[in-house]
Amino acid sequence: MKICVVGYSGSGKSSFTYKLAKHYQIEETYLDKLNFLPNWKLRDHNLKVLMLEDIVYNKESFIIDGNYSNLVIDRFVYSDKIFIFNFNRFKCLYGLIRRRIKYNNKTRNSMTEGNLEKLDLSFIYWVLFKSRSSKRRKFYKELKNKYGTKKVITFKNRKKVNNYLKEIGIFDFKERA
Repeated sequence: MKICVVGYSGSGKSSFTYKLAKHYQIEETYLDKLNFLPNWKLRDHNLKVLMLEDIVYNKESFIIDGNYSNLVIDRFVYSDKIFIFNFNRFKCLYGLIRRRIKYNNKTRNSMTEGNLEKLDLSFIYWVLFKSRSSKRRKFYKELKNKYGTKKVITFKNRKKVNNYLKEIGIFDFKERA
């Protein structure tokens, strides 16, 4: 099975990815881990592309979490399922605050070790306004139009996510990532 999970920061993509990976016994790939080295340093772009290409083109199964539109768009072509987390901006902010409290002075498993969880004003502004660009909304709509509703599933709230997890036999809704 090949799966991509995209959506807004704080919507629960990484927790969902973790649960799917555990359920299907597939190693998950978090694009944040590919993007960042320790101490929030950016990895070389060409190296990130090579790492992701190796996963997309050479793995029998994958679960890829994250947006990063500049990284191997073919991942969507090769995917059997694409999940879009299209949550309200304030629900996302709430998710980020909860994540910040939970991982205070820690690194979450969907991030490179050594990058402690943080939440500053510029990130809050980005989550509430800048990430909500018409370009991103258009991209999500194009995914749905191009691949159809059998391949692309959009979640607009936590209840829909939990219902989907229940449908595939996952009953532990506690967050992990």
